[in-house]
Amino acid sequence: MSSYILIDNFMDQKNWWNELVTACAVIGEPFEIHCWSDEQIEISLALEYGHKLATTWQDGTVIRGIITKDFIRFLTKMPKPQDTLLYNKMIPFFTITFGSHLHSEHYGTEIIITKAAKGKESIVERVLKEVAPHAIVHRNIV
Repeated sequence: MSSYILIDNFMDQKNWWNELVTACAVIGEPFEIHCWSDEQIEISLALEYGHKLATTWQDGTVIRGIITKDFIRFLTKMPKPQDTLLYNKMIPFFTITFGSHLHSEHYGTEIIITKAAKGKESIVERVLKEVAPHAIVHRNIV
């Protein structure tokens, strides 16, 4: 089952994001973080877990690394950003891809789940039901 989630401006916590990452990220698989070039603090944070890639994206920086327990803990312990004027940010990173299982786009306001980790499907289902009042949730049941 794949799912698409687009949250609204009234989601005031990020526990749901943390739970989806924990349920979908697979230790040992690659991740990529995409930041805008002017997001120097965010780039520095991401570089603690990966390395810069050469890219043709002139206005951005791409960092790639391997998903570890420390990386997941870093993301899930991080507070929800306060600068929410343009986006109701859940995280400070423009994009994070977790292997081929989960994509967190537009600062965590759009999520694409392609596959939950084995045995974690019920967690994903529960979270999707919980966020439904503050999100568009589209499920592709295959």
